[in-house]
Amino acid sequence: MSPADTFALYGTRNLLLDTNLLVLLAVGHYRRDQIPNFKRTKNFSADDYAWVAELVDESSRCITTPHILAEVDNLTRQLPEREHEAVAIVLASLVAQHFELYRPSKDAVLHPRYSHLGLSDCGLLLAAGSEDMLVVTDDFALSNILARLGHSVVNFNHVRRVH
Repeated sequence: MSPADTFALYGTRNLLLDTNLLVLLAVGHYRRDQIPNFKRTKNFSADDYAWVAELVDESSRCITTPHILAEVDNLTRQLPEREHEAVAIVLASLVAQHFELYRPSKDAVLHPRYSHLGLSDCGLLLAAGSEDMLVVTDDFALSNILARLGHSVVNFNHVRRVH
C-alpha cells in the first residue's frame, strides 16, 4: 500500500510517527547506508526508510510529542560520537518540521495503561485522543490498544510486507 493510499484509507493526512520510525527517518536522512548498520535501525531496510519518508512528504502535518522526541534524541545518540553533530543537525531539521503536541507527563502517568506501556506511549495515546491523526508504529501492543480505542493506526510491520 502506498503512503497516499494509506492516507486515503484513513481519511486524514495528519501523521504521528512513533519513536522507532522517527529514528529510522532521522538515520535515513543522515546516511541511508547506516540503516542496516545501526543497532536501532538494523531491522529496517532502505525501502522501509523510503516508504516512511514518502509518508511524511504526503502528510499535511506531522505531529509528535516531547516524549517521542526525547526518545529519538537519546536513541540516535547511540550512534558513534563522531556522528552526533551531523545527526543532531538532521534531527533539529525534523523537529522544526513537526507540530509538537504537548501532553503533561502527570496526565500520562495517570493513564490506566501507564504501567504496561510507559510514559512515551501513554503521551502518544493522549495525543491521539485529542487530534485527528494517523499513528504509524511498529509496536504491536501499542497499535492494538490504539485500534481498540478507535484511533486511526497502522502497524508498520503489516504494510512493510506489501511495499
